[in-house]
Amino acid sequence: MNWTRRQALVSLTLPGLLLMTHAYAASGVDISNTKRLLFIADRIENYITVVDPAQARVIFRIETEFPVHDLIITPYAPLLIYANRDQKKLFTYNLANKTWLKPTSLPLTPRHLVLGTAGIKIGITDGLGGGFALVSAYSQKVEFHLPEVPATADVLFDPNEIDIYYTANDSGALGLIDINLERSSEIPLTDGSAAHLSSPSRSLDGRYIYVSNLTTGEVYNMNAYSRVIYKTFTTGETPARPYTTPEGLFLYVMDQHSGRVVAYDQNRFAPYTDETFSAGIDLVTVGRQDRMNLFMSTSTRNFHLYDNARKQLRQEGQFRGTPLDAKGSVDGKMAYVTFVDAPDLALVNLESGDIRYLPVTGNGAGAFGLGLSNNVCH
Repeated sequence: MNWTRRQALVSLTLPGLLLMTHAYAASGVDISNTKRLLFIADRIENYITVVDPAQARVIFRIETEFPVHDLIITPYAPLLIYANRDQKKLFTYNLANKTWLKPTSLPLTPRHLVLGTAGIKIGITDGLGGGFALVSAYSQKVEFHLPEVPATADVLFDPNEIDIYYTANDSGALGLIDINLERSSEIPLTDGSAAHLSSPSRSLDGRYIYVSNLTTGEVYNMNAYSRVIYKTFTTGETPARPYTTPEGLFLYVMDQHSGRVVAYDQNRFAPYTDETFSAGIDLVTVGRQDRMNLFMSTSTRNFHLYDNARKQLRQEGQFRGTPLDAKGSVDGKMAYVTFVDAPDLALVNLESGDIRYLPVTGNGAGAFGLGLSNNVCH
């Protein structure tokens, strides 16, 4: 039996999971337009599934040499970049001609990858061993390395890509990396005592930086220009990473313990809505015009679709799996949710509430990316 016939029989056995790498390659399917495609890495096996959300189907499968621990998609060039922690390398795939480029060796373990606001630079940190590296996504070269940066999670690029923010738990501070000077400094958030801090978020204009302190339950609002804490919010015991909306209107502060969510107007920082959903809420995808908001948890399967204009719950329920990550489409009409313990991708229509599931992996998702999302400030 030839390969094509055997693969066809497999597809009949797994009707939604159309992972036919060579068949798709032979058909000349175009996967170079990253702004309209989703990329989901299998949690265990070495492959990345490419999904066209407009058609709601899998269109390609990229085989990888090593497990994918994180991935980046560049919006303005046809490049997919994934990290493997054991190898301490980045692997770059040219989506236009479907070829692998030379791997990039790193001076640290790449546990966290963040693409800069211009889609050109990648900030890499090691949440266990510490250190920071700035890598050019286009040339795949390490621009500089700062081994003194403490263990931290996702960094945050400012809109102009001059400063990069991170949080330092041991000193209870907000760290600041100056890209031009290639050095780091710290801005105290606490009295110098250690704290469990979230990754930072920012307002759309970059004026305010937000950080949650899970030790005290506080959420700090720091003015990025004066570098002074402008305001402090308290929503509950264990605040999740703050989230700001793509249109810049609201700041969402979520308490994971109680499920309480408070939306603050970012002009006056007055509460706009104050709702309590289910415990564990730490993830949100916001619809267009800051209206339909999908609140989720990375520890439970619960979801809540909330109408921010009418200030009422529109729909709630449970996903088929526990979310790994969620991203919104650029137009704000759709949310895409991947799961750590289910093979599906959930395509959620934020305006109608309809949910469609598409099988995309065999073992659940380990990493998830798309070329452009409306999750721009988080």
